Amino acid sequence: MGTLLDGLVIVDLSTVVSGPFAVRMLREQGARVIKVEAPGRGDIARFVGTSRNGVSAMYTTCNLGKEVCTIDVKSESGLAEILELIDGADMVVQNFRPGAMERIGLGWDTLHARNPALICLSISGFGTEGPMSGFRVYDPIIQAAAGICDTQVDPETGGPALFQGILADKVTSLYAAQAALGALLDRAQQRIERGTSVGKHVQINMFDCGIHFNWPDGMYNHTFVETDNLAVKPDYSGFYRLSTAGDGHLAYSVVSDQEMTGAMRALGLGDLLDDPALADERSRRKARAELLVLIEDAVTAHDDLDQLLQKLWDHDVPASRVESRSTLHEHPQVVVNRSINDIDDPDVGRIRQSAPVFEI
Repeated sequence: MGTLLDGLVIVDLSTVVSGPFAVRMLREQGARVIKVEAPGRGDIARFVGTSRNGVSAMYTTCNLGKEVCTIDVKSESGLAEILELIDGADMVVQNFRPGAMERIGLGWDTLHARNPALICLSISGFGTEGPMSGFRVYDPIIQAAAGICDTQVDPETGGPALFQGILADKVTSLYAAQAALGALLDRAQQRIERGTSVGKHVQINMFDCGIHFNWPDGMYNHTFVETDNLAVKPDYSGFYRLSTAGDGHLAYSVVSDQEMTGAMRALGLGDLLDDPALADERSRRKARAELLVLIEDAVTAHDDLDQLLQKLWDHDVPASRVESRSTLHEHPQVVVNRSINDIDDPDVGRIRQSAPVFEI
């Protein structure tokens, strides 16, 4: 665990992924996290996916390193206990539906009056206002509503498709952690300049995060408002394909002319570059579609994937084997980076986890 946020105390009231995973990132930077769960089922992520000792791997991952306690916020004593925790905290994180915190006596006005320096990070599905603000939300709903499915085109049907994973939840976690750090920086700056500091209520929603995250590539045909004389380009997702070769699958990219010519030389197509019709970059750009077909045919005809990858790498062509999740921890780069570690968890025993993504 890191030390950037040593001394910071976070009360985590959030559940499932969008809040807990964001808070885990802050925990990895040194914060002390107290996770509060309701009695009974607690966080429903406890029951999603593979479990040991009644605790799921998803829950374990999102709540790694946190102190967990059970408090019935609906009782008078439970509410008092949570308020006492928050009184001594720097930040509280919640992802209930809009209005829920107010109904249980933990609204921003109440918390801010008790602890003026407190930062409250609130995560919702669609925001606090509007026709969908009160809707129950899960990841596929956001993917559909935010235009992400329309970007993830099914290569066989040409229709929209879901990203196969909880993309919207995890993207929201990244934005939420970044927003939390921004609020902490603002508070620290206030303290430096004035000797005192006032916390803020930071609000973020999955819908806006999904739209923002999807924009650079997914919306480049919808960015310029004045569309006269603008040619619509193929969606970026159209360039995303996996290929088969030898005993496995690979991804490779030939975006630049250098990568295009490198791939041709690596695959035994270098003689084509002597053709006057392909002698310069402009002519190769015009023939790009045809050349990509030739490159793909040469890739799929290769019967030794390791040898093929080495040839591509030797010519500086970006490429990788599609790695199996079951053996990812053995990948040479994973070993060097220490990207995945085996650690002991007090509740479920020996577990394998991704490492913090920063170094200090």
